[in-house]
Amino acid sequence: MNTVSWLLLALTASIAVVDWIAVVHSSRRLEYAAKPAVMVGLVLVALALTPASNAQRWFFVAALALGLVSDVFLMLPKDLLVPGLVAALIEHLAYIAGFRARALDVTWLFIALVIALVSAAVFVPIYHRALSRKQPKLIGPVLAYVAVFVVMVASAGGTGSLVALAGALLFFYSDALLGWYRFVGPLSWGRPVNIIVYHAGQALLVLSLAR
Repeated sequence: MNTVSWLLLALTASIAVVDWIAVVHSSRRLEYAAKPAVMVGLVLVALALTPASNAQRWFFVAALALGLVSDVFLMLPKDLLVPGLVAALIEHLAYIAGFRARALDVTWLFIALVIALVSAAVFVPIYHRALSRKQPKLIGPVLAYVAVFVVMVASAGGTGSLVALAGALLFFYSDALLGWYRFVGPLSWGRPVNIIVYHAGQALLVLSLAR
């Protein structure tokens, strides 16, 4: 990390706090501006820092751009869940490709895979029951999304970077929380916690690029 990337990260963190405040106060207009701006800021951080792998950097930039698209789909008033899931799924594929640009650590790959599978085993049956009652057509897309996400978390662990693994897990859990209040039932604290964990996960993934 260099001075420019640290400054960009600090600016992005400030925008993220604005987005959290917008979510807490249900200020949609402010959220529409701040949430995409956070992802743009993370793209700039990824471009400014000195990466361990230049190929990984470009895969991550593509992933962040797809994450921005997914964020826009998921926060609009119109129900665009499926396009949002598709964009996020391709985002995870880009992250996986980026992780594979680094040397493979088989031990941490296995550890991360076990953590991801155990985590998925906790919430996937609950989502499956909820979707079976309310939106059965979404069962296939949601299961496919979770499967790719598990591979993404395992791939993050496979780099041997605990920063990457922590970022991938936070991202995973933020989406698990999102799924809960979308498919299972409302949570008064769900959206604020979701957005904080999501931003923290994405930021850690970007930081894992650094040497």
